[in-house]
Amino acid sequence: MNHALVSLACHAYVVAALVYLAYLVRQVDPLATAGRLLVGTGLALHGVALFGLFGAQGGGPVGVAQGFSTFAFLLLAIFLVVDVRYRKPVIGAFITPLAVAVLLPGLLLDGGGQVLHPAIRQPLLPVHITIALLGVAASAVAAGVAGMYLLMERQVKGKRFGLLFSRLPSLEFLDTLNRQLVVVGFIALSVTLVTGAFFSSAAPGFFWAWQSKQIATLVAWGVFAALVSARSFGGWRGRRVALLTMTGFGLLLVCFLSSYDFSHVGGGWR
Repeated sequence: MNHALVSLACHAYVVAALVYLAYLVRQVDPLATAGRLLVGTGLALHGVALFGLFGAQGGGPVGVAQGFSTFAFLLLAIFLVVDVRYRKPVIGAFITPLAVAVLLPGLLLDGGGQVLHPAIRQPLLPVHITIALLGVAASAVAAGVAGMYLLMERQVKGKRFGLLFSRLPSLEFLDTLNRQLVVVGFIALSVTLVTGAFFSSAAPGFFWAWQSKQIATLVAWGVFAALVSARSFGGWRGRRVALLTMTGFGLLLVCFLSSYDFSHVGGGWR
């Protein structure tokens, strides 16, 4: 049942992606409305499926399929909030295809979870994992916005005012939205590091093993900390901020992927 709901949600997302891509070519209100309705419907079905899945397993940690599925859900939820708040549906042409690409492995892979150390298996662990995925999702949207900024800046500097220039939001708006999303991602990442240290310290030998994902997480946190500080105190804006945002998300993506065991289908969050 849960898999069927996620499958229906995925179909809604695919159609929404096509609608938003059509909106990129021809910006008419009916397409924007249809895109929001499709994403909202997909999120409703997806949310029910995730709630049922986590409830059935006692709120336990997510596995590979559940991790990708939750990531896609949060990615689209953040996008929909941004779209409804700022009425910039064109962003959906960049975010919804990414979300579909993320969700597909969640449909194709087995949803089983990996057995964790008993000391780590605590009631608040799902909260820790959800916050971690929220941080990655917020950073993904921020990276998408940064990519849009770079595309716009290239057209402005080259004085080639093509289709994208007339369709994408202004550089100022994209820069401001990037800042807001980076702050959300940085806060979520900070909470993830603190709670992750707590859960790891609960198991012998787990506190700090200098694994690749731990190093990448710290480096990503450092990139976003530097980015937030540079914006707040150094007045950084524009291209270098966009590039740093994409670099930080790339590191978080390494953390996300390395947090799962792909040696067998259905591996869980380590």
